[in-house]
Amino acid sequence: MKALILMTRVPMPGRTKTRLMKILSGEECANLHKCFLLDLFNVFEFIKEDIDIYLTYTPEESFFLMKDYIPGYIKCFPQHGKNLGEKMFNGFRYLFNKGYTKLALMGADIPDIQPDDIKKSFEVLENSDVVLGPTTDGGYYFIGMKKAYENLFEDKLKWGNKSVLEGTIDIANGLDLEIGFANKFRDIDTKEDLIAFIEEIDNKKDRLDVVPYNTINYLNNLWSDKHYVKGYSKG
Repeated sequence: MKALILMTRVPMPGRTKTRLMKILSGEECANLHKCFLLDLFNVFEFIKEDIDIYLTYTPEESFFLMKDYIPGYIKCFPQHGKNLGEKMFNGFRYLFNKGYTKLALMGADIPDIQPDDIKKSFEVLENSDVVLGPTTDGGYYFIGMKKAYENLFEDKLKWGNKSVLEGTIDIANGLDLEIGFANKFRDIDTKEDLIAFIEEIDNKKDRLDVVPYNTINYLNNLWSDKHYVKGYSKG
């Protein structure tokens, strides 16, 4: 039994994608985050027959703001824990206790990921204890495993720091775990990430099976309405 957990905040102004508030308003950040989710849901349509899809969210009391646009095949549960690592581990433990034998968790900041990227990551997991999907900033957007290794989510990893991937690999090596890797992606957290995404997506969208049109169209509308996004000229 295989399952994928999408980990996300509820898109709310001032509570999500806050590092992008240097160039976008709080409402624009929330709308952009919602577009990421809608694009990921389109990707999940292509894998849902083979992989069960879950969404874990925070804050629990604000779920009503997003429940109406989450597809019915996705099962949802709130995040629990004092920090990101604890919340991630609790998500794994919750679903392993339901009988799943291969589990992965991913973040919501990769709107251009493709169905084959996710499928291949689970294939890598067949011959590995842990699969990690690196990001260009030194973190990871994807982690898969066949049992819950609590040590991989230790506080000392300093979540959000550029050393998270390296630290996780060190812990896995110390546990003598076989590590596999998924494709590398850029997660969209900062002004620089967003600008790079915009510049790159035009070059590759014709090669994508699932184009992140919600994100692309929203950004194009921002550019069209303003001719710039605070501090970055459309050119």
